[in-house]
Amino acid sequence: MCEKSVQTQGRGEVLGYNEEDVISFPGGLPGFEECKKFVIISVPEYEPFHWLQSIEGKQVRLAIINPLLFKPDYNPKISREDLHQLEVKEPTDLLLYVIVTVRQPVSESTANLMGPLLINLRKKMGCQLIIEDNAYSLRARIL
Repeated sequence: MCEKSVQTQGRGEVLGYNEEDVISFPGGLPGFEECKKFVIISVPEYEPFHWLQSIEGKQVRLAIINPLLFKPDYNPKISREDLHQLEVKEPTDLLLYVIVTVRQPVSESTANLMGPLLINLRKKMGCQLIIEDNAYSLRARIL
């Protein structure tokens, strides 16, 4: 268990992580296809938000949140193919997040419900889906 570190954006913090914390996004993320390896960083004072931080060259850090915390009826259609691609065997292996656009004031912040992040926690693999459902928005208010 060798600890490594990554420099974060903004305040220039250096955060430690272990290799088993790394989540691989084989296809990258739309707009950041070159970034394939990330860690989820939790900072208590920012909860319920977390950060999806790239550990590769480009400094990419995205605010993420579990959408069920602000939209309990969120139920995007996830295909069997998506689950197979992530090698999901049990529903408990799956984490669900959405990317947040943090705005000032914070009450104006929004989440992308049309592009959820699925992460197989057991296999440490993730992907971003594109949901084509008019019930969800690219800029859903979270507060």
